Amino acid sequence: MTARADSTISGEGRLRRLFWQFARFLVVGLVSFAFDYGLFFILFQYFGVQYIVASTISFSLSLVLNYFLTLKFVFEAKPDRNVVAEFAIYIGLNIIALGLNQLILFATVDGLGIDPLVGKLIATAVVLVYNFISRKLLIERSRGARPAAVRDDESGSPETGGITS
Repeated sequence: MTARADSTISGEGRLRRLFWQFARFLVVGLVSFAFDYGLFFILFQYFGVQYIVASTISFSLSLVLNYFLTLKFVFEAKPDRNVVAEFAIYIGLNIIALGLNQLILFATVDGLGIDPLVGKLIATAVVLVYNFISRKLLIERSRGARPAAVRDDESGSPETGGITS
């Protein structure tokens, strides 16, 4: 093969790994979202908690769940990382995400007159992209690192993200 062909394969391999990593991120996000939205729904609908307060509580608790699931299933953590500092940065990034979430929720509900249950869905969808980028940069190793789940020496295929039953 030529150097150009090797480069293309490497690029395609990286793109495929990124795709499956993002797919795993979405699954973890779906679990976290179900927790977030379910708790929001219960607090808002059944306990009458004001929608911004309910969203703050549900979002905050779901981010802790998401942090641990993301470390376990999505990103390869830096081997020499300081877990306390990393979690503090994670919390900082998520304060921004919470602010963005609340701003969008407020704008959709109070600004556009959309039901809070629908506004929460819109806010969550927008914050999804921010979360992936910020967590990838925080948790994953430096450029060129591959998620542990898709290393060549482990079972599973790149098509499944290396995840086996």
